[in-house]
Amino acid sequence: MIACRSLPQMCLLGPVPPRTPGRSDAQVPSDAALGVSRYARISYVYFYSEDEPDDVAFGLLDVEIAVQRRARNEFSLEVYCIGDGYHSGHGSSAAAPLTVELKAGSRTVATAHWSYPDVLSGHMDPLTFSTSIALSDADFEALDHVYLPSVRAEAVICLE
Repeated sequence: MIACRSLPQMCLLGPVPPRTPGRSDAQVPSDAALGVSRYARISYVYFYSEDEPDDVAFGLLDVEIAVQRRARNEFSLEVYCIGDGYHSGHGSSAAAPLTVELKAGSRTVATAHWSYPDVLSGHMDPLTFSTSIALSDADFEALDHVYLPSVRAEAVICLE
């Protein structure tokens, strides 16, 4: 087992992008008709060996995050990404879940923790997460970015 760590990532929240022929459709929110959404997309979150910081063990690609108002003071957070196991090993969130912080300026208004499924070596698999989050309507309106702090992970190296 190899201890890994991600680098912090941040992305601005905005509207869900429109459908276009040259780009894949947004995967979250799962049903846009359920309410107004804020959307962010982070290109990648890679997990690097703590002993060899240039060695990528596994990653999460095209991380899409949506916060959606479902009813007054009822909100949902959805995450979609591709588990990138085409590096050196299987990846696991057993050491720590991925943390998603919803921010309004410098203030964290909500935090969610996702123990994502194992990312398998030799695979590029879709991974999803959905949870209710506690927000006020005012906090939802003030949301402007998503922050993913550095988190630990574990990897089993596969050299075949």
